[in-house]
Amino acid sequence: MVNVSIRPYIVIWLLFFVLLFSRHVYSDPVVVTIYEYHNFPPMVVSQSKRIGLSFGFARYLTQKSRGMYRFDVKVVAMQSLRSHLASGQSAMVIFVNPIWFADENMQKYLWTDSVLTLKDEIVSKKSKPFSYQNRLSFKGKVIGGIDGYTYPVLDELVTQGEAVRVNTGSDLQNLKDLTQGNQLDAVIVNEGPLKFYSQILGIEEKLYVSNQPSGEYQVKILLTKDLLSVHLFLEEIIPNFDLDGDWIALKELYLP
Repeated sequence: MVNVSIRPYIVIWLLFFVLLFSRHVYSDPVVVTIYEYHNFPPMVVSQSKRIGLSFGFARYLTQKSRGMYRFDVKVVAMQSLRSHLASGQSAMVIFVNPIWFADENMQKYLWTDSVLTLKDEIVSKKSKPFSYQNRLSFKGKVIGGIDGYTYPVLDELVTQGEAVRVNTGSDLQNLKDLTQGNQLDAVIVNEGPLKFYSQILGIEEKLYVSNQPSGEYQVKILLTKDLLSVHLFLEEIIPNFDLDGDWIALKELYLP
């Protein structure tokens, strides 16, 4: 038989746990900012309308977290992102490779398993085709790239003075420079933007794509070490991506 005098304390404790549970269930999700510097299709198709693979991926992750997180995309320039990371501020960056952030050993940041395989194509004019075989193919050539991006094979030859790299701010500008001028022997363009921009510009029939790409690489998600809980959440769901119909549909919508 319960002592009548302690019943009020039991009620108080029960109310406490109910309130605690209710607060957990109905609390606002934690906002996680995704810093996206791939400001081009298919990652960013329309920034104002929040259309593109990166925006879709953010919504997908939010849905998978079941109210725990809300992932928001913030489009930034690559140099701004590097400054942000160098200052030690919190960040999550999607579709990137450790080599691009001087973290080959994956010790500086937290990294997930691979989420996509991307390919950098080497594109030239059909009237002046450039076929890439190996690193020596770049020797003596003028190759277009994007400012702030890393192209390991090409950059090594540029450092040695055996090739020239001309930078612009976007794949779109590179393709325009390639087709409208004579300075460039070829440009390096990711397969996604290449498909999108060549159709928009109506230049598909004017382009020659080398049989061998510049590179094919696995991209992951970078997180600063303060986002350990987010990293654990991602590591839990990423192994199931290939079997997830929502993720498969998202890739089919935006990727070649």
